[in-house]
Formats: sequence, structure tokens, C-alpha cells
Amino acid sequence: MHNIEIIKIKGKNMKKLVNLALAIGIAAACSTASAGMVTFESFVPGIYTNGDMNVNGKQIITTVGQGGFDGAIINGSDPFSCDIAVCPSGNSSNYYAGLNDGGMSLTNLGGATQLRGLDFGFILPVDAVLNFAVGRLVIIANDGTMISREFDLQGADGKYGFAHWNIDGLFSHTGSKEFTFIACLYTSGGECVNPANNQAQFAIDNIAYVPEPATMSLFGISILGMLAAARRRKSV
Repeated sequence: MHNIEIIKIKGKNMKKLVNLALAIGIAAACSTASAGMVTFESFVPGIYTNGDMNVNGKQIITTVGQGGFDGAIINGSDPFSCDIAVCPSGNSSNYYAGLNDGGMSLTNLGGATQLRGLDFGFILPVDAVLNFAVGRLVIIANDGTMISREFDLQGADGKYGFAHWNIDGLFSHTGSKEFTFIACLYTSGGECVNPANNQAQFAIDNIAYVPEPATMSLFGISILGMLAAARRRKSV
């Protein structure tokens, strides 16, 4: 009688584990419900150099560059906030500026994430004289894979503007814990390069992301594997 009661308890526990595994699978399929966005609104406008970090919850923004004037948080509603260059139009909120061939990395302490989209634009040097042709924004995942997209051309007012980039599905892998953002400029031979005489500059904002579904799915699979092993032991 005592042994029968133990078997009943195990059965209940097994049922709970099955339900948990199913719940994890459903959560993985509906991972967009946990989507987030980096907007830079909580960051104080200012100048940053290589290695400087800004933390917002589980997201860490780290400036990368040569150790000089490598980046800044710009207040788009303040006309004096971007007197160091000709910043893109169309954004009155805070955004990040990669300056003088510098860039930024985005690290998510919560685990691997997938990028969904962002707003970006080219920052023209203050003297408005380029030794290159305007190039591309480049995103590099921590495994070395990368994607890129050309900056929009100048408008009738001579300024560059923010454009939206839908990134969903462009990376070959499912997610990454860190992404690095830099700009490159075209040489006369058509090669997109960085360093580029401190003229590769960009603005970025509204970086949308979601947690990697595979993380939860694998956890659910591991639970199901444990259940299968337990059942095999029971049948022996």
C-alpha cells in the first residue's frame, strides 16, 4: 500500500513536469510578448570614450573606439546638443552617436536576443567635407557574423535623416548576447572601410529585440528528456 502511494505521487509530479514543458514551449512560441526596446531616454546626454558603459536594466551600452571622442548621447530636441557634427534630422528624443570611426556594443545580461529593427542615420562631419562616399551601418554579432545596410541619401535640405531598418530574420543564427554597431565609408574602389579618417559616424535609436526562443525551447526539451528517461527506468 505504501509503495502504491509513492507511485501515485510520482505520477502527479510527472504530470506537473509535462505541463511545465508544454508551458515553456508555448512561451517560446510567443516570445514576442517579452519584446524590448533600447531608446536611450534614461541616459544622460554627454560625450563618451572607448570602454565607457551605460546600464539600463539588463542592457549594457559600451562605447567602442580608439580612446578619444568615440561616442555621445545626443538630445535630438536640443539644437546645441549636436554642434560637433551635422546630425540626422527626424528624431527629437535621445539617441546614440558613434563618432570619429567609433561605435557601440549592446550586451543583454538576460541571455541571447534577436534584433528586430532600429532607426539609424549618417552623421556628417562638422566641416561637411568627406574623403569618402557615404557608406553603411554594420552590425556584428559576438560570433563574428555581420549584416549591413546603406545610409539614406541626403534630403533637399542637405541633411541626412533617420531611416528604419527591419532586421528580423537577417542574421543566420537565432540570437546573440552581444551586438556591435559601427559605420563604414566607401573608398573610390568601392570598399567599405573603417577606420576612415574619423569620418565614419552614425546615429542609432529604438533598437528593438526579443529573447531568443531557443533558450526556453531547449529547457523544455531537456525536461521532456528527463521524463522519457524516468519512464524507461520505470518500465525496466
